[in-house]
Parts: sequence; structure tokens; C-alpha cells
Amino acid sequence: MPLSDIQKKILRLIAHKRHPDKYLAGASVLHHSENSPRYSQDLDFFHDLAQSIALSAENDAMILRDAGYCVRWVLQNPTFYRAIVEIENETVSLEWAQDSAFRFFPLQDDEECGHRLHYADAAINKMLALAGREEARDYIDILYIDQTYLGLGALAWAACGKDPGYTPEFILEHAARHGAYTQADIDRLDLAENVDLKDLKKRWLAAHQNALSLIGKLPAKEIGCLYVDREGLPVNPKPESGDFPNLIRHFGCIRGAWPTPF
Repeated sequence: MPLSDIQKKILRLIAHKRHPDKYLAGASVLHHSENSPRYSQDLDFFHDLAQSIALSAENDAMILRDAGYCVRWVLQNPTFYRAIVEIENETVSLEWAQDSAFRFFPLQDDEECGHRLHYADAAINKMLALAGREEARDYIDILYIDQTYLGLGALAWAACGKDPGYTPEFILEHAARHGAYTQADIDRLDLAENVDLKDLKKRWLAAHQNALSLIGKLPAKEIGCLYVDREGLPVNPKPESGDFPNLIRHFGCIRGAWPTPF
């Protein structure tokens, strides 16, 4: 989603208050582009440590109030804060929550956003979200990721490294179960342009079939890895290619790491 004006202003205000345990995550990372298909009214901030949440949320709220914003708490508990922030008839929801420190890459230092989750980790989280809940926004987002970044197969394969109880087939099966959306479900989203459900369904079926084909060819002992090229960029692996053995098998770890060539 292209960031809204109020989201950009909020991020500029609180981004310089960088904290090593706080980072921007969620769809704001995935669609931080003017060409992305969806807008959102949320900004999600994750923390590795639960005890950081309350302090972080209260500090951010103080900064925003000092800048003239109205901050109304919707929920406050030790592991999850949510507020509605408003100024000049514009509103946005802010959330502060805990997430696992297990990730594939270190956090990124972003001038506009402060610390943020690496795009690959945000994409893998979205794959797990689609498998675990029924939200039309996840459907739109994952198809955008499949088209512009990594395919469903590579995402489902790597997601098993973050949640070892899953298999790639299980993730794809449950993601497919959560695809019974109506055009009304799609139209309720704040999209950059009109989207036709029939077109989405065709794209999903093609992406799903490609994913099943891919995971059937990948070595079972490598489940849970991202395939990364020599420049450190995640790629869609092609097991039949002569370049496949040269790809780096990059696994996640606590707080993430940069790929190491073998």
C-alpha cells in the first residue's frame, strides 16, 4: 500500500526515536511503494521483548500528542497495545505487539520508518498469516508478493523454518482453504485500483499450482530455507537449473543473519 499522508507523518515523528527492540512490521513493510495495490489504516510495531511494549507505546503516544495528534487508547495490556491516532480528520490505527525474534535477516535501518522488518521476513509472515486466518487483505497481499518478489512455493518452503510444525504442503493447503472470498470482500478493502475477483482466482490457481510443482522438486533436507543468490537476494529456486547448486541455503536464526556463501 502506498503509505497515506498521516502514516508518513507519524513515521517521521517517531522514527528517530529508534529502539533496538522496536521495529515496523506487517503490510506497511510489504507495500512501502507507490505502485502497491492496497492501502491500510494500520501501522504495526513489533518487539522482541514483551516488557518493551508498554514503554514503547506510551513514549510514542507522548511524542504524537506533543505534535498535536489525538491519541485514543483502544486496548492496553502487557503484550498488546492499540491506539487510534487522529489529526485534521485523518485517522490511523497503531499497534504495538510482541513477535518472535526468529527471522531470516537482521532488522533494516530505514530513514523514514526507523527499524523495520526485512522484506523477506515480512513476506514469509504474510504467507503464514494467509494459512492461519481468513482475511481478504492477506489474499491480495500474497498475490502481490508472488507477482513482484517471491512465489508461493519459495515462501511456503521458507515458512517451515519459522514454524517447524508445518510442511509446505500443509501451508499451501490451508492457504487455499482461506480463498473463498466474494467480490464484496475485495471491494471493502482500500485498494489503489479496482480488482476483479475472477482475475484474482486465476492468478491464485496458477501460483498455487506452480508452488506445488516446485516443492515437489526441492530436496526435503532443505525444508525451511530461503534460496539466496550470491548478492544476498532471495530468489525463486529452479531445481532443474545448473545454477541451483550455487544458491545459498539461508536458514533463519534468533535476530536474523546475513547469508554466508559456502
